[in-house]
Amino acid sequence: MSDFSEKLAHEIRNTNKPLRYLAEASGLQLDYISKMCRGKRIPQDEEKLKKLLDAMECVMRTRDILLQLYRQEKMGKIRWDCMKEMIRIIEQDASEYMMDRKGFPKGGMRKSAAVNQEEVFLFLQEIFSDNEKKRICIWTAAARQEAMERLMQMISGMACGIIEHLFPMWQNREDEDTLVNLQRLRVIKPAVLYDNYHPSFYYLKNAGEFSGSLFPNWFLTDDVAFGVNDDMDCGIILKEKGQLEALKTEFWKKYRMARPLVNRSGISQYMNKVNQMMNTGYVTRNYYIEQSPCLLHLIPINLLKEHILMEGEEREELMRSIQLRILHMKQEDMVHIFSVEGLRYLMEEGRITGYPDTLYRPLEVPMRNWLLKRYYQYIQSTPNSCICVREDCIRLPRYMSIVSSSNVENGIAFWSSNRNGPQYYQIMESGISQKLYDFCRFLEEGNMALSCGETLEVIKKMIVEYGGTL
Repeated sequence: MSDFSEKLAHEIRNTNKPLRYLAEASGLQLDYISKMCRGKRIPQDEEKLKKLLDAMECVMRTRDILLQLYRQEKMGKIRWDCMKEMIRIIEQDASEYMMDRKGFPKGGMRKSAAVNQEEVFLFLQEIFSDNEKKRICIWTAAARQEAMERLMQMISGMACGIIEHLFPMWQNREDEDTLVNLQRLRVIKPAVLYDNYHPSFYYLKNAGEFSGSLFPNWFLTDDVAFGVNDDMDCGIILKEKGQLEALKTEFWKKYRMARPLVNRSGISQYMNKVNQMMNTGYVTRNYYIEQSPCLLHLIPINLLKEHILMEGEEREELMRSIQLRILHMKQEDMVHIFSVEGLRYLMEEGRITGYPDTLYRPLEVPMRNWLLKRYYQYIQSTPNSCICVREDCIRLPRYMSIVSSSNVENGIAFWSSNRNGPQYYQIMESGISQKLYDFCRFLEEGNMALSCGETLEVIKKMIVEYGGTL
């Protein structure tokens, strides 16, 4: 039995209604319902299940759970696992993975080998500490997930030099391959906030392409090469010049054929990329995922300009990008995906969470009330264009801003502030971008999201709660 059929059978027993009654009330055959409960049949038409749920007179929460389990089973386990991994990536807070760099001592062992994982990572600490202003080349051709997680924590927490990281991805021919890629992306994402970290990937077609040597993973500096196995619990240290040069030649040969995983840019450059994406390629439906609603197209341009804190040409460049973005948003077939938490943050702080706080002054209270009422009217005039996620299913972080469309040149974006000001980080890979688009469609179909009517009711209550009227 599947989770769906087991839950369905349980809820039917709870109704105390005979199967014969449910069959007559729903218009379904008794044998059909019986097979659903035993995991022998799953409806291809969701409306048949809804008729059965109507006959069962389920409470809304039970109905939602059964519909979600049905959609999961219909989607298939691997595809559903991809959806769950995408949720983990979206929910991920990179700050949770940051380690205290003071905990990495300088100096350490100078052996010819490392014989356990602690020794391997002690030596890696020494390599990173000794090369704070230099370049480190990392090639993880076959590192296991747990070892990669520890390595990425180290990169996130230490102030190293420039890190060129080369690693394989699967070619996304099967959902199993995409799932592995998503798991790898989740591990790497926290290190992306370190601006000197440059991850690049190359595609593999089959497992036989992995290096078959004892030490498939290498850390290369100007004066040392450190090779480790896939668990990173055994390694060898090389210092001979000829060996170092041969390894570096092989690394750069592969690196030149690789593709960068991350694009970094300021706010204007990021918006220009989004605008360019909307102007090129085959684009049908566009999705925007932010903690608070995507309200840029509803705010009068003169008010936007008054609130922006940037000065000079930088300010004018941003305004040009915003105006073009607003024009696109008015013409697009688009869906906003947001959360109740983000909506409340907008009303209490006057902040639109897809944009760094350092860019603009918070919106004043009257403006917040006016804007929320306008958003309510916008949803009424464009039904199903706005989706409020169920917060018990997915949490949308404040610093994230995702644009997804049928054009695969899009990816997961998030922002952070560093010494150079607000920076956007866009993680791009075609298979992952496609799964992101599939995930947005999954939300639009009602999975993990409120209905249009429920979304309107949430906004209506919040308008009244904060002193407004409709």
